Amino acid sequence: MIMHHKHGGDIYSYRQIQDFSANINELGMPESVKKAAEKAVTACVHYPDPEYRSLRSALARREKVEEKMMICGNGAAELMFALAAARRPSRAFLAVPSFFEYEQALSAFGCEVHHYPLKESCGFAVTGDFLEAVPEGTDMMIIGNPNNPTGQIVSRDVLEKLLSFCGQHHVFLVLDESFFDFLTEEDQRQTLAGVSAVSEQPDLFVLKSFTKMYAMPGLRFGYGICSNCDLLDRMREVMQPWNVSIPAQMAAEAAASETEFARISALRTAQNRSEMKRQMETCGYQVYESSVNFLLFRDPYAIDAATEGQDTGNQPRSDLHDFCLRHGYLIRDCSNFPGLSKGYYRICVRSREENEALLAVLQDWAKLHQRSAAQ
Repeated sequence: MIMHHKHGGDIYSYRQIQDFSANINELGMPESVKKAAEKAVTACVHYPDPEYRSLRSALARREKVEEKMMICGNGAAELMFALAAARRPSRAFLAVPSFFEYEQALSAFGCEVHHYPLKESCGFAVTGDFLEAVPEGTDMMIIGNPNNPTGQIVSRDVLEKLLSFCGQHHVFLVLDESFFDFLTEEDQRQTLAGVSAVSEQPDLFVLKSFTKMYAMPGLRFGYGICSNCDLLDRMREVMQPWNVSIPAQMAAEAAASETEFARISALRTAQNRSEMKRQMETCGYQVYESSVNFLLFRDPYAIDAATEGQDTGNQPRSDLHDFCLRHGYLIRDCSNFPGLSKGYYRICVRSREENEALLAVLQDWAKLHQRSAAQ
């Protein structure tokens, strides 16, 4: 049976939709990245460099590691599948909710996956309790830092314990830092960048992505950092040749030097996120802490299917996702994330004007149910 999973960003199923379901930087693609991609079209009469030589050099300078530790892919998801194929873990431990492709990649290569449900009472943060629940025989863990869909960072203390545990017990650790660039300098001090430990820990793989920060999901680019060069060679053996196109390589090389753009984006995102969270809470929504460009929240007005009735105007009652769609906004229904259920949603934090427009729809939904409860 083929397993399908709905993601954010499916604007193609709708017309004239405002997309808040995909977590893309509201500032858009930097001009240097756009120009590099446009220039690359002329070079597409040739095959891409299968060794990504110029790109790997730029990434190594950005991360301050040796070039041989870099591996490039058609998005972070491709690298996750390649890692599972090359490493072939037998038992993995995941904190959920988390990015679906972790489990999809592991299961595709026969790995037994165990879940650790993150506690809502702790804001879905990964705490020290996680290590106390590791099943015997676990040989791989995958942690998002920051995590998707929760937006939570893993504290420095917990990460240090996690790295120590994995080193002592020979557990391969994957740190997915696809959203790390959205952390402000203050938030970065609260956690630990995986690249700082990668040279000393060969069983550590740091996963990165330019998709979100540099607004290039259509180009597709992710990369990994690992000091186990034999593992990287095995990953390349299971990946298709020329997997990163010339436009993606050239755009990513330009993005690698756009660190100031990332810093400004992180600060702007933090301001807009704080204001959006405050206003949503005023409407009665349960909004969880986040350090990145999206918010996970729970709709207190979610309707139990068993008590489904009629709204005013004799229209069938719907959930918040459908209500937003009818008003031209696409948000992410998170009920298909392990560890979450109906009534949990995720929205991207965009510009103040865009956020206020969506907020008006969320306010209307809240008022509709508040009036209904008062009758």
